[in-house]
Amino acid sequence: MTITNRETVRDALGTLLSAALVGTGKPAQAFFGYMVGDFAGQSPVVVLTSAGTQQEQRQTTSRQKNGYFFTIFTFTLYAQDGTTYGEDDVEDVVDLLEKTIRETLANNRSTVNWAFIEYDGRSVVDTTMIAGEEYRREAIPVRVDVYDN
Repeated sequence: MTITNRETVRDALGTLLSAALVGTGKPAQAFFGYMVGDFAGQSPVVVLTSAGTQQEQRQTTSRQKNGYFFTIFTFTLYAQDGTTYGEDDVEDVVDLLEKTIRETLANNRSTVNWAFIEYDGRSVVDTTMIAGEEYRREAIPVRVDVYDN
């Protein structure tokens, strides 16, 4: 039996999210498929990290279902010096990022890289400091099911 590397799934999901979120007219300034310690003032930023694996009950003697878990983090600066961008704008951006992520997953429930993808519970919104800057952060838990032969 060949087991799918979780990195392969994370990379495919990262490619999908980056294409949906970053670019002209899209809501994020940058995307990273790994945790970053300093965004160098970029905002909003989306980060995808691995969050665990669950081996499911074997489907057949030669088929195994595996659940791969990821966390999609969005980071949005609270305020940007020298602009009219304020705290009220932050909430709008946080909401648009989440909507875009949810739509992207809904439109790609099944791909060549996974059998099914969905949110794995409730997202959590809080604040955090990154390299001395305060960011509004949302953590979105995601489950991806893969069948290995």
